[in-house]
Amino acid sequence: MWLLAGCLTVLLVTGAGVGFAIYSRVQGFLHGTYTCLPTDFPRYPGSANAEQTYELNGAYPGNTCHVVLESNDDVATVTAFYESKLNTGAWQVTSSAGQGGKITFQPAKSATPFGTVQVLVSSTHTEITIDTFTATCLPLNFPKYPGARFAGMNKETGAISGCHAVFATNAGAAVVTAYYKSHLNSGRWRVTSSSENQVAWRLTNGKRTDASGTVRISANDAGTEIDVDAYP
Repeated sequence: MWLLAGCLTVLLVTGAGVGFAIYSRVQGFLHGTYTCLPTDFPRYPGSANAEQTYELNGAYPGNTCHVVLESNDDVATVTAFYESKLNTGAWQVTSSAGQGGKITFQPAKSATPFGTVQVLVSSTHTEITIDTFTATCLPLNFPKYPGARFAGMNKETGAISGCHAVFATNAGAAVVTAYYKSHLNSGRWRVTSSSENQVAWRLTNGKRTDASGTVRISANDAGTEIDVDAYP
């Protein structure tokens, strides 16, 4: 009986410790002392926590982190901060639309987590919205051109649902097009039509189509942009 009681005591203490850890984590989320952003992610000096949500396999596959911060500084100053801090050290900016636009980023030495920062005026504050992702909304194992950088993503839900993802690379458009014509025509992937800069595809499951869409490849001053649309 003494041994049983002793084991039970240990179990209760351990359970209490786990419960306290969960409680502390929840309180940390609520008060901003804990964030779902990477530990080395730059935070604008003096900004205040306004909102935070974390999802595992929610609207997007993998882990998603949504954080909103507020600052009294102007949009231009805050935007310049993130364009600078996310383009040095462990991070790299993959595209930026300037003030009011989205800054897209990813780690300098790996592919995830990637995401966006948008800085806008909201009420009496400047609002900083940060989203990070560990996976795109594209079908699982969708071919990604080697070394291509994340440059944007949007998932539509409702009557017409779909995924739009954008990548950027320094490779030539012809090389990228050839890659997708090849990799989207093997295994369960099938090319349904193609042209000089677009490949239409579908993901098969026997005679059934699980998903379909297009890949559009276009050259620009920064290199080559890859726009992928996928529909269930």
